[in-house]
Amino acid sequence: MDFYTLFKFLHVLTAVAWVGGGMTLLVSSIVTMRSQGDEAVLRSLDTMNGLGKIWFIPASLLTVIFGAVATTFGGLWGDMWVILGLLGFLNTFLTGLLFIEPKGKQIAALMEAGNTPQAVAEGRKLLSVGKFDYTVMLLIVADMVLKPMWSDFIVIAIFAIVLIAGFVTFMLPALRGEPDAAAA
Repeated sequence: MDFYTLFKFLHVLTAVAWVGGGMTLLVSSIVTMRSQGDEAVLRSLDTMNGLGKIWFIPASLLTVIFGAVATTFGGLWGDMWVILGLLGFLNTFLTGLLFIEPKGKQIAALMEAGNTPQAVAEGRKLLSVGKFDYTVMLLIVADMVLKPMWSDFIVIAIFAIVLIAGFVTFMLPALRGEPDAAAA
């Protein structure tokens, strides 16, 4: 086995931990809210928040590090799919930094203040941001599997359409302060 294969394996392994774990928690939160009511989702969001620093951040950073090492060993830095993957990671990193973490802190403060109804409303918005984040994550997975080249206009167009649809459906309502109607 060569170093490229070893680091590609480590990249995929940590990506599974990152993307799979987050997708499971997101779906769990949605199912919980639909079956047990809005307040139950706060428990799910608390779990997500608790795992953020000990699971998701390390898994995401290791995914990027192992991917960068594999890319270096494979001589792939000029490939479009590598650049798209890095842009996708940057997007999810910024979404977490600029939206998910501050919204999580706001929800915790609302809960401490005893304002559960507002915390639930903000939690619904946070789930909407999470849905957009995982739209991007699934696009990254598709990118890593399909490995589009600069000439693959149809694949790139489909990626763009999915990204725009995810933004309009999930992120834009959260930015406007609207609750996620699809989660109800």
